[in-house]
Amino acid sequence: MNTCKAALRILKARKLYVIIYLVLIGTMMFSISWQIMRGSTAAGATTYEPESARIAVIDRDDDAEHVAQSLRSYLALDGEMVTIDDDSISLQQAVASNYVDLIAIVPQGFAERYLQYADNATATQPTIDTVVSYASGAGSLAQLKVNEFLSLTRTAYLGMPQAQRTLDAAMVTTLDAATADMKQSHIAVVSSDSEDDGTTPGSSAFAGTLKTGLYPLLLVMPVCTFLVVSTFNDNEIRRRLYSSPARLVSLEAQQMLTCGTFGLLVCAAYTAVTFLLMALAGVSFTGLNAVNVGLSFVSLMVYTLMAIACGFLLGSSGFNEMATNGFVNVFALLVMFTSGMAFPVDMMPDPMIIIGKLLPGWWLCSSIDHVFGLGTASSSGVDYGAWASSTGLVAMFAVAFICLGLALGRIRRARPTLVSPATTQLAK
Repeated sequence: MNTCKAALRILKARKLYVIIYLVLIGTMMFSISWQIMRGSTAAGATTYEPESARIAVIDRDDDAEHVAQSLRSYLALDGEMVTIDDDSISLQQAVASNYVDLIAIVPQGFAERYLQYADNATATQPTIDTVVSYASGAGSLAQLKVNEFLSLTRTAYLGMPQAQRTLDAAMVTTLDAATADMKQSHIAVVSSDSEDDGTTPGSSAFAGTLKTGLYPLLLVMPVCTFLVVSTFNDNEIRRRLYSSPARLVSLEAQQMLTCGTFGLLVCAAYTAVTFLLMALAGVSFTGLNAVNVGLSFVSLMVYTLMAIACGFLLGSSGFNEMATNGFVNVFALLVMFTSGMAFPVDMMPDPMIIIGKLLPGWWLCSSIDHVFGLGTASSSGVDYGAWASSTGLVAMFAVAFICLGLALGRIRRARPTLVSPATTQLAK
């Protein structure tokens, strides 16, 4: 029990690592998951909502025949109207800063020339000057709406009785027809049966967020375990422990028990925050049950034990603190980028997949995929046997790290001259 208390005091004294590797890195990973969750809620809509363009209409014709006002009303059906000053500097800044997607300029004398065109008095169709933002696809679509408005207005004008033809009345008819069409029609989003794999946004969000834990866990757990093990393996402390009646196996077991308890609390907190993020993002919990959530938690816990075993290996091998931090950071990045969590598997090159299958992160993601039937298991579906084999492989990594740590620790204890200078010298 005293060993456990001493291990806890070591972790408390080095809490900066926990803050940096667990809290800050974990917050970064949760932020990525939050954005994905927010996107998944919009993806589940039953109707298609196109991107709304920001449009400014500049009137240089003194609103003759209410052309500018009618154009604003027509474009406002699909876009967001903004107001900018009619001077060269304001117009250039609005486009350069992407403040607007489209600027429509009604030139002076446009209404008179368009009325002549509508009466077939001239064959030249007047145009409304438009400026489209360089980075906006919605602005290009809004530009088509300007031409559509002019075309529909001319059609409505020619369809009116000769005595009642006015450009203002034709524009009102066009607006009424467009407003009625907006209320009665919509684009439905239909999922085909061939694309329905049985997964739900809730299961995808939970599994994806839980996978992001592999990076911060592989940072914080090896470093914390290394700090505990290396402190107890210090030369002076080890000599005092050897002179005590306590067995060495019991001391090491208590150290690992303390780190394992800390890892269990971290896994529980990570899972709880995952549920909290799903609730805040408005993601439904449909598809989650005690079985798949429990098995996913077991996978994460086994992975955490593997990370603890890695720290035990580093502490038993005589690594110093700087070397351990460097190794852990490189190893964690390698595991993350080859696990299939950072990139879709179908986008990863074959060498990266081969490397990933030699590391524990791949098998953590694979075990979670088989619990929910998504990702690498989307073709086979839920497979608890595959989950057990993938989780077992992660556990094998932990066993291998523990065995190597015990072997290297025994070698260091049997040959102290390899790790410390001689304390006495023979006099000549």
